[in-house]
Amino acid sequence: MNDFIRNLASDLLRLEINTIIKQNMSAEKIPSNKRVLLRKLADMYRETLIDYGIAKSADDPQLTAADAPKVLRWQFGGEFSFKEIALMASKGIEQLEQAIKNETDPLRLNVLNSRQKILQRICNQSYNVIGIFKLFRRDLAPDTLMQSNEHEEPAKQIHYVDKEHFNYLRYQRGELPLECIPFRSHQETAHWNNDLDWMHLNAADDLPFLPDMLAMIYKAYQIGTEQIVLQTVIQVEGDITSYITPQYINMPDNIKEVVMNVHNRAISLSTQFWNTLFSTVMNLAGKSFNQIFTRNRK
Repeated sequence: MNDFIRNLASDLLRLEINTIIKQNMSAEKIPSNKRVLLRKLADMYRETLIDYGIAKSADDPQLTAADAPKVLRWQFGGEFSFKEIALMASKGIEQLEQAIKNETDPLRLNVLNSRQKILQRICNQSYNVIGIFKLFRRDLAPDTLMQSNEHEEPAKQIHYVDKEHFNYLRYQRGELPLECIPFRSHQETAHWNNDLDWMHLNAADDLPFLPDMLAMIYKAYQIGTEQIVLQTVIQVEGDITSYITPQYINMPDNIKEVVMNVHNRAISLSTQFWNTLFSTVMNLAGKSFNQIFTRNRK
């Protein structure tokens, strides 16, 4: 409990308010099942990679042998899935860096820069999730030798592929390489991992997520792959930093006014809640909180 309070106190030293413009909101609640939440986050990232033309789905019936380097073979929400997403996003960042160097159209350049930032977010958040699963594996399955197998020879990978997938027959006929065939559900690692199909996902026991892990996952899911148009960061010492994106500057004045009003309202509500939570934690943590605050001011 003391460690939790100290961690919470440390997190309260900085308040970040983000305003994003999100398309096609479904207004659905965040899934209460954390495994489902991670699967939806992974699906969101995969959809963005495919939409940017960086990756292709293993379920695409139009796959050709030339598509093999782009195929997302892990279609779940666990360590292996997020590692593949992170690696694919990194490749996309490199591709966009080259495209940005060669682009002369200002509007197109703005789009490329925006996409590069989104891919960097996908990469960073994916590695954060991977870190969580590494902790689970260490604590829940310390003797396991199961590792991500992207560097294994095809003969070894055959054990992991989904032999019931409709593209597997094309692989047997020599029309597609093994790299185009998705992996099967890994229910044997369910006690620490989440690379499961929907049937095994809903049947698996929940994982021991800590509050700071959940906070990171919730933020990643809520921001998703949308561009942040306004950001304000408030430090406990009183420093305030505001970030404004070109997307906001280029908005019509009436839209900018609405967005700014929403952002200012969010700042007001957040600081009120922050102050209340700050005082509560200060009373609970006592000397521990004062020590944390003192160290951060030195």
